[in-house]
Amino acid sequence: MTSCLLVVAMQLPAQQRLSTAYAITSSEKGNFNWTDVKQIDFTTGSVTRSIFDSKQTNFTVYSARTGKEIKPVTQNGITTNASMPVASLSAACAYDQRHNRLYYAPLFMNQLRYIDLDEKEPRIYYFDNEQLSPVTDLNNEANHITRMVIAADGDGYALSNDASHLIRFTTGRKPVITDLGALHDDAANGERSIQAKPTAWGGDMIADAAGNLYVITAYRQVFKVSIQSKVATFIAEIQGMPATFTTNGAVVDNDGSLIVSSANTAEGYYRVDMHSWQATRIDIQGTVFNASDLANGNLAFPNEKTGTPLINRAIIRNEKIALYPNPVATNLVYVSFNSKESGRYTIQLVDLNGKIIAEKIAVINSGGQVVPVPVNNGLAKGPYMVKVLSNSKKAVFTDKLIVQ
Repeated sequence: MTSCLLVVAMQLPAQQRLSTAYAITSSEKGNFNWTDVKQIDFTTGSVTRSIFDSKQTNFTVYSARTGKEIKPVTQNGITTNASMPVASLSAACAYDQRHNRLYYAPLFMNQLRYIDLDEKEPRIYYFDNEQLSPVTDLNNEANHITRMVIAADGDGYALSNDASHLIRFTTGRKPVITDLGALHDDAANGERSIQAKPTAWGGDMIADAAGNLYVITAYRQVFKVSIQSKVATFIAEIQGMPATFTTNGAVVDNDGSLIVSSANTAEGYYRVDMHSWQATRIDIQGTVFNASDLANGNLAFPNEKTGTPLINRAIIRNEKIALYPNPVATNLVYVSFNSKESGRYTIQLVDLNGKIIAEKIAVINSGGQVVPVPVNNGLAKGPYMVKVLSNSKKAVFTDKLIVQ
């Protein structure tokens, strides 16, 4: 069972090893009812903060689209538990460092949710009445979302057990949820298939600085995934752990090691060298919670990146300049300037690694203007950046553009 999540918090200086964590877990060690959210220290096992207690009755949830409160529904004298944050347990989560949010997906509900961690009392948001994955049978284990991560492009990615659905969700002001389709095995994988239930279901995902995903299955198998091609390449089987230890959660610490946890045992947490894929048990004297789906803002292999990840580039908001449509599925995107933004501007379409794909000079008059910018029909689907530079080459507006 891969049904708990633990999120490593970004609260320690960069030179220190991450130790604190947000966890959807049980109220006590060995209990498999993962309905509480706690902050824990996985080097000591101590609980440092209670985020959500399942015994609470006075909590409020909100719509991720409108920000309005979602009211519980009562039918035939029975109030539904639609507002219970983790009523059906959870098997996938991702930490959005830019917005300080914890995204997650409860089992049997097929819905994306997140917790805003900026608030003193964290607020919970649902993408209400929206499917995360385009499936109908929510009881089919193959359809369960059990892996999730925020990648180098700043978008979230979620994966079903059978790898038939790689879901991308953007995290900006107008989130877009897209089914990218099934993952495919590299020809060299042989019998090590990303779709095989006995070895490749469950587990977690991490992301690297070059824009790839890594699936760490519950059975210690590691696959590297290209988001663009959706090809999964078998890398290794993690060694050095007991046969009963399932790798349900995975995250990169500040030293570049992989930290893994198990949902079916409280035996401990393990640190894994991602070059040799050898595991070493972390020495803990306190409580170890059964936990899965670790998440933080760290990327694997940070020194091997080919460019500055999009997630680390500043978004420059400007109420006088707007970009639409976004996402874009045509060969044109538009940048609008209001009447107070007269002058000469350079508009650039830039890829994930900073390469300029398209550039256009715009001379804006005092009456305002809408400028079309061409998007090559052959451009790969995914995230890009639109930049607007002033005549002195200062960036006055930047925003992420999703090409569909």
